[in-house]
Amino acid sequence: TAGATVVMDRWGGQPFDDVDRMVASVHPELVYVCVPPNRSVAVVERLVGHGIPFLTEKPLAADDAEGPVRLASAVERAGLIAAVGYHLRALDFMGELRGRLSDRPPHLVVARWLAETPPPDWWSRVDRGGGQVVEQATHLYDLARHLVGEADVIGAVSARTGRGHAANRDVADGAAAVLRFTTGAVGSFASAHRLESASIEIVFASERLLTTLAKGPRGQGDWRLRFEDEHGGIELQATADPYEIQAAAFLDAVAAGDPSRVLSTYADALVTDRLTRAVVAATGAPG
Repeated sequence: TAGATVVMDRWGGQPFDDVDRMVASVHPELVYVCVPPNRSVAVVERLVGHGIPFLTEKPLAADDAEGPVRLASAVERAGLIAAVGYHLRALDFMGELRGRLSDRPPHLVVARWLAETPPPDWWSRVDRGGGQVVEQATHLYDLARHLVGEADVIGAVSARTGRGHAANRDVADGAAAVLRFTTGAVGSFASAHRLESASIEIVFASERLLTTLAKGPRGQGDWRLRFEDEHGGIELQATADPYEIQAAAFLDAVAAGDPSRVLSTYADALVTDRLTRAVVAATGAPG
């Protein structure tokens, strides 16, 4: 395809349109899966069948909720090293964030992913991308799980104004959900995508501690973390590329033969996948 040609022109390599043919030809030691969500299950199934370690992008699927469940079981049976790209777990100040929230557990989480509509055609189709909650805001739901604990969906709603929508686009204009965590904390999550600018952040309210993680304007790795407590405020800036840290953890896991070294296992990502799909189901409408 044209996209493959562009990548090969820049980085080299050989394009394939079939996973089995690729495996038979080049015998990869590991694979990065960077395909639209509606193609992920089929690709990962073939890799699991060949016993090849992989790092796949989130979400695990578009509207196929059962495919990832089947794959998680297959990965576990095979003892395969399988990572999922929840790169916010790889932010270099994550240790500081986890430590502070451990000392002062949050009682409230407020998260929002308000942004532009991503340009790929597949993103605006639920059957190809999954919708904003499943495909994009999933990062915030996953991070809340990672830092606070598991959660149930109390209720959710979504909105469709119908203004300016192309006929072949069906992703909700906005969605909001209320969660209750097993710790007793509650959470409010909102997402919208038909904007000209972005406001992306997750806020944790604890006893005398306000913690804010916000995305800056300078690309995917630009995240700032602010703590405000009785001693004043302190702000940290991510200094390393979380995608590189995530990839390094995956490569280390493969080299050591240790599936637990990845930052997000396929099984753990499945829990986030189920949570985001529960949010969408609670709205009573497609994503």
